[in-house]
Amino acid sequence: MGDVRVALAGALSSRRAEMPELIRVDQYYRGIQDRPYIPKRAEAEFGGMVTKSLENWLPLIVSTVAQNLRVEGYRRSDKPEDLEPWGYWADNLMDSRQAQVHRAALTFGKAYVSVMPGTSPITGQPAPVIRPMSPLSVTGFSEDPDADWLDLVVRSLGKVVQGEDTFLRWEVWDDEAVSEVWQPEGTDDPAEWRVVASEAHGMDRCPVVVFRNRWADSPTTMTHELGEVSPLMPIQDRINSTTFDMLVAQSYSAFRQRWATGIQIPKDPKTGRPVETFQAAVDRVWATPGDKVRFGEFEQTDLSGYLSSREAAIKAMAAIAQVPPHSFASGVANISADALTALETGLSRKVHERQTIFGEAWGQVFRLAAYAVGDASNAQDTEARVIWHDAEARSLSQTVDALGKAHQMLGVPQQALWERIPGVTTFDVEAWRALKVQEDEAAERRGLSLIMGADHTGRDTEQDAGPVASDYVAAA
Repeated sequence: MGDVRVALAGALSSRRAEMPELIRVDQYYRGIQDRPYIPKRAEAEFGGMVTKSLENWLPLIVSTVAQNLRVEGYRRSDKPEDLEPWGYWADNLMDSRQAQVHRAALTFGKAYVSVMPGTSPITGQPAPVIRPMSPLSVTGFSEDPDADWLDLVVRSLGKVVQGEDTFLRWEVWDDEAVSEVWQPEGTDDPAEWRVVASEAHGMDRCPVVVFRNRWADSPTTMTHELGEVSPLMPIQDRINSTTFDMLVAQSYSAFRQRWATGIQIPKDPKTGRPVETFQAAVDRVWATPGDKVRFGEFEQTDLSGYLSSREAAIKAMAAIAQVPPHSFASGVANISADALTALETGLSRKVHERQTIFGEAWGQVFRLAAYAVGDASNAQDTEARVIWHDAEARSLSQTVDALGKAHQMLGVPQQALWERIPGVTTFDVEAWRALKVQEDEAAERRGLSLIMGADHTGRDTEQDAGPVASDYVAAA
């Protein structure tokens, strides 16, 4: 790598192009969304209705997919036990941190995970340090968009003030070192930037793995376009607008208003204001001496059209996101197990696709972690695979029946089917295997005891049943 300042200058130009849209996606995800249109001369109370009309459905889309993604192991097909790099997973608390990676990739289109040599806080032995990094603060680059590894990663560290000068702090990761560069605020000339620190990492490549929600089909595709949130933002605006219109109709014209003609409204002699002659109540009758007085009422506004429009927008969002409609509680109830499985087919296919894409990235993390501690065997092992938790909604009885048939009719080993039982974790499977070994050893000891007992007496079970001819011959 050449001058890190020059590399940083080129990276920052690309970062400036993608950051506005990523920030907008982040705002929409957190509920900071465009407000529905209202006339400039609208009453002030409409402002409260605008706030109430913002229904943020976008986090539900991300959560529905992310909650089906959980890594539970790292193994080879010829070894049922987890490989050694899996131990680094627990050292870095990745059981909880993996959700941060998955949600960021689903929301923004990309997420990042760094792997650096370090020391285990538990054992004190050399161990890799694995950390998720948000795409809001980190941007990765590679000349080849299909490259397996990134060429350069830029990370924002905020600002620092020294005397009267303010500097933007940047961390630059390349294939040789991690460097910290201070950029004077408002200065774009790399010659004026300062490299305040640089530490070689010894990883022989940029030690950051990118997690893509989807692979780009075009070199001009922006990062936010690969995420789940950006395509749904227009529909979110439509839902907010329809909800606002419904609230206005509900507040001003959803109740019946009465009218009267042919009467004179008296006024208060002190204030001069009209006095309400008739007061509505269940036990009151309106009466007037005039013969030309007429009473009537305006019909209330029918809200069914607003509700149908809102329901249609929610269903469109569910269809585009491949999320089952019952996740939105949108009129789906009392459905059979088969119908529920059919509704979740799209979600299952989407989850399996994300498991494939994210699984390759996690494989890179594990191989990079092995490389960080000098484990060449596991660092070069491309046959190991990430094991995902099975989170599909299936009936336990149906699943067990299907697994039993797989064992009996197809000859699949029983222990290979244990981890496919819904809700069963890798810890359960390991405990069952240990118990199975104990049971087999106990059965073997019982069988050996029976054999030894028969040899000691000199008779088998048939001889113990009664005397035989040889006994009579011996007696004679």
